[in-house]
Amino acid sequence: MNRFKKITAVTLSALLLGTSATPAFAAADSTEKEEVIYAMTDASGKVDDLEAVNVFTNGDITDYGDYSAVKMLNTNGDISQDGDKITISTDAEKVYYQGTMKTKTIPWNISIRYFLDGKEHSAQEIAGKSGALEIRFEVTKNDSFSGDIYDDYALQASFTLDTEKCKNITTDGATVANVGKNKQLTYTILPGKGIDTTIKTDVSDFEMSAVAINGVRLNLDIDVDDEELMSKVDEIISAVKSTNSGASELKDGTGKLADATSTLNSKVGDLNSGVGALASGAGELADGLSTLVSKNGQLTSAAYSAYEGLCTAASTALNSKLSDYGIDEVALTPSTYASVLMDLLGKLDADAVYQQAYDAALQQVTAQVEAQADTLYRSYINSQGNSIYMAYVTSQADTLYSQVAAQAIYEQLIESGYTEDQANAYLQSEEGKIAVAAAVSKMTDEQKAQILNAAVANLTDEQKQQILEAALASLSDEQKTQIREAYIQQMMASDEITSQINEAVAKVSEAAKQVSELKGQLDSYGAFYQGLLDYTSGVADAASGAKTLKVNMDTLVSNTETLKVSVGELNDAVAKLYDGTKELASGTAEFESKTSNMDEQITEEVDKLTSGLSNGDGGAVSFVSDKNENVDSLQFVIKTSAIEKAEAPAQEAETTAPLNFWQKLLALFGLA
Repeated sequence: MNRFKKITAVTLSALLLGTSATPAFAAADSTEKEEVIYAMTDASGKVDDLEAVNVFTNGDITDYGDYSAVKMLNTNGDISQDGDKITISTDAEKVYYQGTMKTKTIPWNISIRYFLDGKEHSAQEIAGKSGALEIRFEVTKNDSFSGDIYDDYALQASFTLDTEKCKNITTDGATVANVGKNKQLTYTILPGKGIDTTIKTDVSDFEMSAVAINGVRLNLDIDVDDEELMSKVDEIISAVKSTNSGASELKDGTGKLADATSTLNSKVGDLNSGVGALASGAGELADGLSTLVSKNGQLTSAAYSAYEGLCTAASTALNSKLSDYGIDEVALTPSTYASVLMDLLGKLDADAVYQQAYDAALQQVTAQVEAQADTLYRSYINSQGNSIYMAYVTSQADTLYSQVAAQAIYEQLIESGYTEDQANAYLQSEEGKIAVAAAVSKMTDEQKAQILNAAVANLTDEQKQQILEAALASLSDEQKTQIREAYIQQMMASDEITSQINEAVAKVSEAAKQVSELKGQLDSYGAFYQGLLDYTSGVADAASGAKTLKVNMDTLVSNTETLKVSVGELNDAVAKLYDGTKELASGTAEFESKTSNMDEQITEEVDKLTSGLSNGDGGAVSFVSDKNENVDSLQFVIKTSAIEKAEAPAQEAETTAPLNFWQKLLALFGLA
């Protein structure tokens, strides 16, 4: 019976733990989870332990975290840890599991130091002491922690001081509240800011409750209504900009006009003397263009020959590669290359190549799986061990329940004065058997489940191996087929197979890209050739125009002298206008420089007041692993050790209230 005494103790311990209170969390969608990080520190702020509580809805759950240990908090569903991968299967409405993190690094460095009468002491040393106490509280960024949590999360730290032990309490930057006989000092630490502050108090027989620090993502909706002010500022800035812009444009315009008239004035004489030479040159131009027109046929013929040569060279280079893909050779000409290359692109279909590569890989993988079938069956059975063990002990459930109930009654009889022989005789009697059956009938489904789980935990390695071998031998042909198909699907989804398929598709895609680039190159030369044809046509038109130009140049010669006199007068007037516009532009530019950033200065001052109070609308990230992408919320609960005097051992109670049957059963295992 000793063996099942151990099983019952484990079962009832789990039962009591399962009924203890758990934290309240917001509801989560099936694809989301919530994280609460509990950091336990010593009284100086050094992290001793880091626990993560993860909250999910029911179903098959996959989570990630670098944990040294994991356990379920509110249900007995299966939880499995494989490296940093956690898997859970349960029908519970809400799932809470706890992970003990390997790291002790959090985004903040927390330091709490204690100075009594000017001398620094440890927290243990000042417990129960009296004097002038300074508590120096500092929070800074932990540079060894990567990520943006320090810049995105606000902290609220609460110190609770007993006013019977602490007098004349002073501090800066805290919200002070009376909570019964205590003073509660609450510090709000904005994202990315940290804190360095001091609490001063006169203490006697000093003790202090744990310091509580909570971290949440801060996102305050702050709306500063500066519309009327900024509207007026914008009107001023806009008006000044318009004035300066107009003055600058006026200056630039008159400057260009002055330059132009000055140049015109200096060149108009040359124009007058050069018009005759220009008229003579116009005749020579007409003659030269006529000669050029006579050469147009040779130029276009040579260009077309080059066009044909490019197409031939492209055909040769392309055909040397097409044979690798089993595609017939092509012939490219200036008139046919476009349609030929478009047809070729249709043959280089990535979808068809993908299907061929996939079918070949599937045939290879199927052969590998068939060759290793026996090994795969055994691997599958081993992966389902927990379920198989549970099925085995369930087949012996009635015997287990009776043994546990008999053990409990046996202990109760011994406690009430029975000898071991008497207790055993009672259990063998008809009355004893009825009592055992009655105890079994009172067991809840949850208690029975705990007994079965404990029985699984006590199976020896040899027993487990025997159970798995029996399960392997009982696999049906249909089950074996399903196992092989599952492994085939898994291998087809592997990086190796996927890479092989993608490589084949990539080669065809690269060939298609080269064909597209070749067509683009030939299109470019075709555009050049068409431009050349347009050019020769334009030369013929220019020759005709040159003849007309010669006739008009004679009239121009007679008008240039009159133009010279008029331009001189215009140049003098524009120079005076330009001097005035330069002075105007200089004044408006200075005025604009003094007012251009008026809106920015006002906005900057407003932003200084609201910066740090809003972190945008981004979602929460996982603290425990960046593989967790669907995190609805993340919060931190940091608690230091309390500062307490050593307590005297508690005296045992003189009397004990009578216990009922189940209370005695719990007390038997130290759980009452």
